[in-house]
Amino acid sequence: MRVAVLGAGVAGLVAAYRLTQAGHAVDVYERWPGLGGQAATLDVGEGHLLERYYHHLFSTDRHIAALYDELGMPDELEWLSSSVAYFAQGRQWPFVTPLDLLRFKPLPPLSRVRLGAVVLGIQRGPGDPGPFENVTARAWIERWMGKAAWRALWGPLLRGKFGERADEIAMVWLQNKFRLRRGDDASEEKLGYPKRSWEPLFAELARRIEAGGGRVLIDRPAARLAPGFVVTPGAPGSFRAGLDPRAFETLPDERYDAVLSTLPNDVMDGLVAPGLLPDAYRAQLRGIEYFTALCLLIELDRRFSPYYWTNIGDDALPFVGLIEHTNLMGAERYGGRRFLYVANYLPRDHELLGLDAEEVLERYTPGLRAVNPAFSRDWVKRLWLHREPAAQPIVTVGYRAKIPALKTPVRGLVLANTTQIFPEDRGTNYAVRLGGDAARALLEWLPG
Repeated sequence: MRVAVLGAGVAGLVAAYRLTQAGHAVDVYERWPGLGGQAATLDVGEGHLLERYYHHLFSTDRHIAALYDELGMPDELEWLSSSVAYFAQGRQWPFVTPLDLLRFKPLPPLSRVRLGAVVLGIQRGPGDPGPFENVTARAWIERWMGKAAWRALWGPLLRGKFGERADEIAMVWLQNKFRLRRGDDASEEKLGYPKRSWEPLFAELARRIEAGGGRVLIDRPAARLAPGFVVTPGAPGSFRAGLDPRAFETLPDERYDAVLSTLPNDVMDGLVAPGLLPDAYRAQLRGIEYFTALCLLIELDRRFSPYYWTNIGDDALPFVGLIEHTNLMGAERYGGRRFLYVANYLPRDHELLGLDAEEVLERYTPGLRAVNPAFSRDWVKRLWLHREPAAQPIVTVGYRAKIPALKTPVRGLVLANTTQIFPEDRGTNYAVRLGGDAARALLEWLPG
């Protein structure tokens, strides 16, 4: 059968690979002139690749580790000791071990003990997400961890991530972070990162798809999906027109036996021709909101801080996190160069999203100096700025009922995207799982 897969992110490539293994010819359409979707890399010069958005793995991320093994790349992942801090009251507090929690002075001593006990209970508990799905994080935390824990720790973090929507976020979003982040050794967090970036993984998946008779078409989005599984490709350069497929110049139609889409809900809604999907399913596509990731990557001439990851717990700072990549991998991997990601999540109409890299850096500079008073523009060697409108689904109370089914009401049409990764949060590991699930769902409809 001829199958079209829309999107060459991790889920799309894995789904296409699984369909190829089942004997089908798969064409993968991708808007961006590169592979990987939200994990796509960029060339930072001197033969080095980095992801546009910071990525790493936790020791509990079994799906993607198994994929590396399956593809004959078992030595590609390297596991390294992490260092995490929480910025509050004008300083970075180490925040990895139980002892770090006991020393966390923004919380009163008894609140620290209470917080640690509750988190430990979640980590060692049965893991049922049900009790956490229909209560907000704020209500649950204030009841079980105390109001001080919300005020000093979780409230600032969720406001940084979800802005004015923070009080609506379901506790299940945090519950799974508690359970899945820590591996077997609670005294030290190990994080995984591929030695040569994620690009070799994407290239190997593409090679296998093409070896099976398929095509991986980058800089070639789907502009329209019509009844009969007619895909109208967008012309090269369509990515410059934005995300709305209705704005793309088009190429001649291609007809397929089935389609598997990994596009975000709103893009999918704009792609399908009238009458292809029932109104009720399209209403589900419109019923989940996203926040946009705004990620500023800075090359520095020196180390910014001693930590790999700093969560920002101060509402006055205009970003949510600092991820100093070369404090995990080591600057020697990049010829002594140092890289810092400044992370933000914003509603789609936020003014920061309209600024260029220099303007964003100017807005961020007071916040960077709050963390490191010595920071100066002279430290900056180069900037890259990326925006991902469909980065973070907003997981509110009752979210499970909003999730669109993998199998759409149209036989032969499957949808698989980050809104369906639940109760876990989106990430490369769960994108691998989702791609496999989506391929199996479609194969149930295909002959043979």
